[in-house]
Amino acid sequence: MNFLKKSRGFTLIELIVTIAVFGVIIALAAPSFQNMVISNRVAFDRDEFFNLLQFARSEAIKNGTAVTICKSSNGSSCDNSLGWNGGWLLFADTDRDGVLDASGDKVIKSVDPLEGLVVVTQSNGDNLVTFESRGLLIDGDGVFTFSHSAGAQFTKSVDLGITGRATKG
Repeated sequence: MNFLKKSRGFTLIELIVTIAVFGVIIALAAPSFQNMVISNRVAFDRDEFFNLLQFARSEAIKNGTAVTICKSSNGSSCDNSLGWNGGWLLFADTDRDGVLDASGDKVIKSVDPLEGLVVVTQSNGDNLVTFESRGLLIDGDGVFTFSHSAGAQFTKSVDLGITGRATKG
C-alpha cells in the first residue's frame, strides 16, 4: 500500500520545468517592459515641461509682469548654447528683454537637466519662451519635441501657440 502514500515537495524535473517556463515568460516580457520604461520617461519629461509652461503663464497673469523660461544648466543664468533638455530657468522678466538681469528680475523656479537619452528640440529654434502679463506669448511659440534615441515611436510633443496655450501631442 505504499503507492497511496502522498509525496511532499517537488521533484527535480518539476522544478527544472517550472524554472524553464518562468525564464521563457521573462524573456518575452523584458522588451515590452523596457519599451514601457522609455515611453514613461519621455512622457514624464514632456509633462514636466508642459506643467512649467502652464505655471509660467499663470505667474505672468498673477503678477502682472512678463515671465520668461530659458535654457539653464545651473539654475542661476540663461545659457543659449544648451539644448532644451539642458535644464530650464523660470524668472520674472520685468523689462521684457529675455535676459535675467540682477537689477529687477527674480528667479521663480529652476529645473535640473533631463536625465537619460531624452532630447528636446523646438521647431522655431528659439532660446526662450516669454509670456506677457495677460498670458499671451511674446516669444517661443512652436512645437517642442521630446524624443528618445531608441526610436521615433517614443516621440511626444508640446505645441505652444501664440495665445500662450500649450497642448500635449
